[in-house]
Amino acid sequence: MYTGKPIKRLYDDKFVNGKSTYVDDIQISAYYAGFVRSPYAHALIKSIDVSDALKVQGIVAVFTAKDLEVKEGIGIWTTYEDPKLWKFVKRKPLADKKVRYAGEPVAIVIGTDKYSVRDAIDKVNVDYERLPAIVKMEDSLEDKVIIHEELKTNVAFDQTYSAGNLENAFKNADKVIPVEITNNRLIPSPMEPRGIIARYEGGFLTVWYSTQVPHTARSEFSRIFGIPSSKIRVIMPDVGGAFGSKVNILPEDISVIASAIKLGRPVRWTATRSEEMLASEARHNTFKGEIAVSREGRLLGIRGDLLVDLGAYLTYTAPLQPAIIPLMIPGPYKVRDIHIRSRAVYTNTPPITMYRGASRPEATFIIERIMSIIADELKLDDVRVREVNMVRTDEMPYTNPFGLKYDSGDYLGLLREGLKALKYYQLKGWAEEERKKGRKIGVGMAFYLEISGFGPWEFGEVRVSETGDVLIITGGTPHGQGTETAIAQIVADTLQIDINRVKVVWGDTEIVAASMGTYGSRTASAAASAALVAAKEVLEKMKRTAAKILNVDVEEVAYSNGEFSAGGKKVSWDEVAASSYASNEPGIYAQVTLSGDVTFPYGVHVAVVEVDDYGIIKVIDYKAYDDIGVVINPALAEGQIHGGATQAVGQATLEEAIINDDGQLVVTYADYFIPTAVETPKFESHFVEKPHPSAYPTGAKGVGEAALIVGPAVIVRAIEDATGKRFNKTPVRPEDVI
Repeated sequence: MYTGKPIKRLYDDKFVNGKSTYVDDIQISAYYAGFVRSPYAHALIKSIDVSDALKVQGIVAVFTAKDLEVKEGIGIWTTYEDPKLWKFVKRKPLADKKVRYAGEPVAIVIGTDKYSVRDAIDKVNVDYERLPAIVKMEDSLEDKVIIHEELKTNVAFDQTYSAGNLENAFKNADKVIPVEITNNRLIPSPMEPRGIIARYEGGFLTVWYSTQVPHTARSEFSRIFGIPSSKIRVIMPDVGGAFGSKVNILPEDISVIASAIKLGRPVRWTATRSEEMLASEARHNTFKGEIAVSREGRLLGIRGDLLVDLGAYLTYTAPLQPAIIPLMIPGPYKVRDIHIRSRAVYTNTPPITMYRGASRPEATFIIERIMSIIADELKLDDVRVREVNMVRTDEMPYTNPFGLKYDSGDYLGLLREGLKALKYYQLKGWAEEERKKGRKIGVGMAFYLEISGFGPWEFGEVRVSETGDVLIITGGTPHGQGTETAIAQIVADTLQIDINRVKVVWGDTEIVAASMGTYGSRTASAAASAALVAAKEVLEKMKRTAAKILNVDVEEVAYSNGEFSAGGKKVSWDEVAASSYASNEPGIYAQVTLSGDVTFPYGVHVAVVEVDDYGIIKVIDYKAYDDIGVVINPALAEGQIHGGATQAVGQATLEEAIINDDGQLVVTYADYFIPTAVETPKFESHFVEKPHPSAYPTGAKGVGEAALIVGPAVIVRAIEDATGKRFNKTPVRPEDVI
């Protein structure tokens, strides 16, 4: 059996040996592209003069908006969001007549080498007329400056999420507490920046693309350019991290493809680090309201306003956030009376995209801050407040106030077991003693309930070769997580064969029939389950072939560890595989498109921090206790906790994409601090082996986002314990704590 074991990742040798192939490594005769970007956050484009740029040796073209006509602009992800709820404009490849954020591309420069392109970018002369810029969300609500004139407002989304009897809840409250909680703007910062190569020949478009969703990209390229999907191939090479940001299709991508079509030659572009900072910003929202509580610490009601920053444009996946945050604010708690007005607004800032957890970290930070605020205001224990409010096991399945059905879970049991396993109370006692000695040591905890494993479907295919080797073609698109190894483990166990005989392929629309891709912690649940079902179908087909060889009914055939048997006769796996081809059959394979619903992982995490005399915050220990369903590969699962928790350190204490009043991003990687090995805490992970009961056959719930969903709340609470101060925002900076 491979499932449940920390099997070494199958395809890591090339990464360790420096032989991986990212988009920028692909050897192809192609022109290089670069972009002229607006220096202003809001301005009219009066004219663009490209004549000097075209004189630079090696430059073959400079295109502006009028040169790159496309059938349609970039829309939004209709799989999960109803466009009717949104006010937005479909985005074209380049800014036309007006720029709406600093860094917006206004022209694409094409040349024979990247150095000539860089020189020519500086020679494109753009005459701008500056306009007032709206940088703050609150100012955007006033509509004094309209960013998209055709919309007649800056409010893109305005929905109210209301349930229960709020008036009664606040009337019966022993205390009403105001709250204001902010998740500030971040930059996902994958190791590999965005990259794309486009080739258009003979009516066929081939795109090498650093993406998480190759099939979705193919569909969007088809819609935007009016090219049939059958004539588009999207290839996903090795991807050096994504964190959700590479689900989005950006105008630079469309500009590169449009240029390749126009020129009849391949065109390539890899973002610089500064361009990557502009391309993939995330978070930035504020919840402001009040809560009604009883003297026992029970949360009776929540009312307030959620304000979400979209930046200057609605990106492909941004609609998820103002819609999902309110749905998940109740978390694992029994608050029934709740009223949240959720609005998303345009500002003259870089557009917001997804980032690991997208909406779940924000919702968890809000509800866990609320729980800690209740504890502080009523002088109650953090754990006790959560115990009082948690949904009980005998109430499962539980439908939250907004209709989300939590199908299973033992939140209270896990909370108590987890805090015991993580030695929370011992750590609290130790920290108190250390503070008496003058050290600023703090211990924090928080609980999370995540929605993950998103459907509506995923694809899996399993093929057996004539030699008995197995090929898995998965709709999952791993981009650094190693989940292809977990999928191989599942299939190897199902077929009872050596895992070294299994190969996993993904990310090429000409090989994989269909896919939704990887995001939202869905690979181990949705993609691996599709492969599992396909493997079971393959095994049944192998049994039918074995029955013919053994001259028995298929019901008589038994199978174990590579051997089929019936009536005292045996035939090997390899012999059956060979026979399936020798008998003029097309071999043995199965394709599955598996439908599925969401899952709800949950857990409790604990952090230990120390603050020095200069306000520098060091996360010393990070401990996790999670119910993620079946743990297919403990090493992979722990790796996800380590990675998410490291990013939580960044969000809680270091990272903020600061934009000044002129709309300029004023940080570079010289002062935008991403956690390194030095800032990484010591980790401890525990997993509760409780298979998910219904949604997916693997029994996995998902773990990819867990630590970043709850980590900021955990770390901020530990900082509060260390300093005695209160913080309801991320990040907490040195100047905040001293």
